[in-house]
Amino acid sequence: NKIRRKIAKLYCKKINLKDKMKYDDGCSYHLFWIRVKKRNQFRKKMNSVGIETGIHYRPIHTFSMYKKNNHLPITEKVGNEIVSIPMHPNLSENQVEKIISSINKFS
Repeated sequence: NKIRRKIAKLYCKKINLKDKMKYDDGCSYHLFWIRVKKRNQFRKKMNSVGIETGIHYRPIHTFSMYKKNNHLPITEKVGNEIVSIPMHPNLSENQVEKIISSINKFS
């Protein structure tokens, strides 16, 4: 967790986005998310430079078990913008810097 927190601290400090996870000493940072406007386009650009991203959070009202024709526009907007970026203790300093600079370039 110590290494993940170190990476999270760098992400928080150096990623030039307003909407990203906040730093918290008590967090394990098994994931780190950011919000981008054109998620699919952003993810393709990140992939083109060898950086995998993910989608881990989906609004619960969009799952079939909970679907009841609810329309939650803010939840849906945020749900379509959240991207998980690489976060694991085996990332090198160079990899973390590449992730940060690519996010700042493509977002």
